[in-house]
Amino acid sequence: MIKIQLFRQLVWGLFAFSLLTFSLGISWQVSKVNNFFYGVWYQVLDIHQVVDKSVPRNTQGKRDFPIDDIKLHQEKFADIVTAIHHHGVGLADITYTNKQFKLRKLLTASEVEHLQDVANLLDNINHFWLGNLFVFLALALFYCQQLKVLAIEKGQLLTDNSSRVMPTTKQKALTVLILLLAVLVLLASVGFTKVFYYLHTVVFPLDHQWFFYYKDSLMATLMKAPDIFAAIALQLLSVALVIAVIIDTVISRYQRNLNVQ
Repeated sequence: MIKIQLFRQLVWGLFAFSLLTFSLGISWQVSKVNNFFYGVWYQVLDIHQVVDKSVPRNTQGKRDFPIDDIKLHQEKFADIVTAIHHHGVGLADITYTNKQFKLRKLLTASEVEHLQDVANLLDNINHFWLGNLFVFLALALFYCQQLKVLAIEKGQLLTDNSSRVMPTTKQKALTVLILLLAVLVLLASVGFTKVFYYLHTVVFPLDHQWFFYYKDSLMATLMKAPDIFAAIALQLLSVALVIAVIIDTVISRYQRNLNVQ
C-alpha cells in the first residue's frame, strides 16, 4: 500500500512538472501576444524615471533618444520581443528617430549579441517544450484513457490501491507546498538578483556580455533590468498555475466520474 502511494505520488510529481512546463508555455504565448504587458509594468515599476535619469548620461552616443515618448518606448520593447521570437532576425535593424528626425540604431553590437543569445535560448526552450508536450500527453492518457479501459471494459472501479489514481488534494497541496517553500527559501537566502545573474553565467557564452549598466544601454534602461524580469516571471507563473490547476482539476473530476459510472 505504501509503495503504491509513493509510486502514485512520484508519477503525479512528474505529471505536475510536465503540466507546469506545458502551462508556462501557454502563459508565455499569452504574454508575448500582449507584449508581456510592458505598458502595465512600465507604470508599476516607474520605468520612465529610469529613462529620464539614464538617457542623458548614456555613454554610447544615444543621449538623443526621446525621453518623454512613452509610446516609442513601448514600441521599441515590442520590436525587441518580436526579434528574439524570430531567431534574432532584425535585432541590428531596430532604430529610433531623434529630435533632428535622424534614424539611430537602438542597440549596440554587444546588446545585439546578447539578445541573439536570448533568441537562441528561446529556440532551445521551444524544442524542450515540444518534447515535454509528448510527456504531458502521455501522462494525461495514463490518467484518463487507460483508467477508462479499466473502469468500463473490465468493470473495475478506481480505488486508492490503484497506481493510476491521482493523489488526494491534500497530498497534491503538500507536494506543491514543499516545492514552493524550497524555492522561496532559496530565493530569500540567495536573492532573486543573484540567482538571476548566476543563471546568466550558466546559459550564455562566457565571453559574451550579458550585464549592462543603465548608462551604457538603452536596452537595460527601457527594461529596468532585472526588475522587469522578476515582474514578468511572477506574471508567467501566476497564469501558468491557474492553467495547471484547471487541467489537473478536470482530470481529477474525470477520474471520480468513472467511479460513479
